[in-house]
Amino acid sequence: MKRILFTLFLLPAFIINSSAQHLLKGKVIDENKVPVAFAFLSAATTDTTHKSIAQKISDTSGNYTLSIKEKGTYIIHASSIGYEEVRDTIFVNGDTSGVLLIMHKADKNLNDVSVLSKVPLIERKLDRMVMNVENNPLTAEKSAQEAIGLAPGVLVYNNQILLNGVPVNKVIINGKMLQLSGQDLANYLNSLRSDDIKSIEMMAHPPAEYDAGGGGGIINIILKKQAQAGLNGSIYSNFVQGKKYPGTSEGIQLNFKKGKVGWFGNYSYDYNKFYQVLTQDRNFKNDGIYSAVNNAIKHSSSNDIHTGVTYDITTKQYLAIDYTGSFGNDIENYKTASKINYASTPENNSTSTGTFPNDWRGKYNDVGLNYHLQTDTLGSAFTFLSDYTHNSGSVHNTATSTTIANNIATDTAYRNYTPSVAKIFTADAKYSKVFNASSTLSFGGKISSTDINNMANFQYQNPFGSAWMDNVPQNFVYDYKENIIAGYINYQGNILKTDIQVGLRGENTNYTGKLYDTSFTQNHRNYFGLFPTLFLKKDLNKAADESIAFIYSRRLNRPSFDNLNPHVVYVDNYTTGQGNPYLQPEYDNSYEVDYTIKNKYRFSANYFYATDVITNGIHPMDGDSVKMTQQPTNSGISRKWTFSIYIPVNITKWWTTQEYVEYDNQHLVAPAYNISKNLLTLSTTMQFTIAQEFTASLNAFYINHAIFANAVINHMSSTNIALQKKFFKSRLTLKAAADDIFNTQKVKGTFYYTNFNLDFQDIEQTQKFTLGISYNFDLGKAFQSHKVESSNEDEKSRLK
Repeated sequence: MKRILFTLFLLPAFIINSSAQHLLKGKVIDENKVPVAFAFLSAATTDTTHKSIAQKISDTSGNYTLSIKEKGTYIIHASSIGYEEVRDTIFVNGDTSGVLLIMHKADKNLNDVSVLSKVPLIERKLDRMVMNVENNPLTAEKSAQEAIGLAPGVLVYNNQILLNGVPVNKVIINGKMLQLSGQDLANYLNSLRSDDIKSIEMMAHPPAEYDAGGGGGIINIILKKQAQAGLNGSIYSNFVQGKKYPGTSEGIQLNFKKGKVGWFGNYSYDYNKFYQVLTQDRNFKNDGIYSAVNNAIKHSSSNDIHTGVTYDITTKQYLAIDYTGSFGNDIENYKTASKINYASTPENNSTSTGTFPNDWRGKYNDVGLNYHLQTDTLGSAFTFLSDYTHNSGSVHNTATSTTIANNIATDTAYRNYTPSVAKIFTADAKYSKVFNASSTLSFGGKISSTDINNMANFQYQNPFGSAWMDNVPQNFVYDYKENIIAGYINYQGNILKTDIQVGLRGENTNYTGKLYDTSFTQNHRNYFGLFPTLFLKKDLNKAADESIAFIYSRRLNRPSFDNLNPHVVYVDNYTTGQGNPYLQPEYDNSYEVDYTIKNKYRFSANYFYATDVITNGIHPMDGDSVKMTQQPTNSGISRKWTFSIYIPVNITKWWTTQEYVEYDNQHLVAPAYNISKNLLTLSTTMQFTIAQEFTASLNAFYINHAIFANAVINHMSSTNIALQKKFFKSRLTLKAAADDIFNTQKVKGTFYYTNFNLDFQDIEQTQKFTLGISYNFDLGKAFQSHKVESSNEDEKSRLK
């Protein structure tokens, strides 16, 4: 092991020394010899491809350094807001200094100039897929979770995000990992509006810099940043009319900068009312047939705030403190009707009706510290991040039902209260050394400490209508403590004309779970894991628009904190759900080969293999074949082959389309079931330019099957359209969107278990129409904003 680690640390030094670079240094000034700060510089080839081979932004004194791989003649280009573009031709043969670029102020003020550019909805990079949300009508008035569902290869079902068929539990917001997962994560993403989002990055294979936890990869949501000195911001309002019920969302974003101090604040309110109709049918022993219909009316509301202060200590270092708060309330009112019929013994038939309301309230509070120091002009930097998170939630479940069996009616009533409190502290330090434009070495370490307390208080009435009594055998307290120490090293560079990114992360996890009920149970484990990542990309032609890439990553999927909570939630008299305090982590290995043509058309093949797979499946309760429970378990292995094609096409100047096709062969093997399916996904995204500042979009998808836990979902499709028009120099935006216009996004499928199949259909309010308005305002001059990051990335994703 020592020899492997020693070789890994020596490899970057060998690669760095084997790749010669030529440094081109200069300065950007205006006609009055005043330095032009933050000008964009690029060097491009002089052949017909004009390929950009280096980019840089000048510092506050107008100085810049471009790193050139090979000697030759290059076009140096400089641009900056308020100035005319300037170009110069330079011959590079060794290090070159004193290249002066003189820029002239533009004749027209920026306010009189309209700059138009087409940004594709989807961009593919070596280690991630980027979906540009800003100014895209297709994402009009969608939540972050709904916008994520538009991306190729992404499926959102039952508040679970699947990326390439694998569940995603890690979501980053502007560099801050949300300490949320499960229902809490879904609530937050549903409250975050697309109006506040610039882009969404989906990393199926995150590099070593990121926590190894989260087998389904990472989703990074980049919010819009402040861009002007003085006061600037935006305000928006949206109205949603579903098939039955309306909803609304409003928000405001403010940014202020004066001198060295910057402040930002975002607030949003979201309210939705929607319905769900869930039907179930299954067989069990003695020729019994169970059928149930659950009708639910749901109300969801949330208030979200994000605010912070940045302070520029010097031009090369800054300090930031920020606060994030999310306060949500979900109310679900279930009315259920179920029956059990025996064909051979009808005298044993029974029916049950009842109401099962649930009330969830959650409070998420996070305070973060961010220190950033730039150590040289090439961009090398040290970063220290620390966060403290306090997340609390409580669920009230109540059930009142009437069961008729043998012509005798029996009334029952029970309720439970399950509060949960999580306290998490994280600290993360990392250093990135930039040697030249194509060579960077980074390393760092992280510690996290988690303390969670869950408890449950169950009560019942016996007889019905009498005083509430404690159900002591079901009451419990569950304490969970976890400490993780991690470190990583990552190198990115070019060797033998091949782009390479190689990393290794090590994580040691120590946790203890104590369950206090009628007895005492303790579960303790201390384990260490190494998680390598490798990205290789080779250009296949001189134009560098045809390439082949190879990706390998090993990751683990820790149980979410909610999945470890053994509290019981009642759906009806025959269906419950609960966590599992004895879950173990799932380990995933992924191998992928990508072939790209014209930097646009992408063909991918991926093999995914996972052990100790965590599935939240439905199965009969022990000792009672009539009742069912949904509980996460470690259940065997998962193998999946994936082949995908991504093709963007510019049909005309005003019509572009992006086509995605994916074929999967997935096989789940567990003691209780064996599922093997061929899966097909088709999706198209079209964008239309109707007139200046007037655009339209269409998105449609079809899947023949999907595998979720131990369930196979049948074919499903959806078609969404959107319109967007801008006024007053793009300050005012009007949006209109229609989702699932043919009402085809209905979920049907079957849960498979030993000697047990459950057929189900889930119909929700997916068909809806949206009207939205937003207005941007600003006062001041352009300035350089700072990215506020967080250290608690992995932990946020596991909170529920």
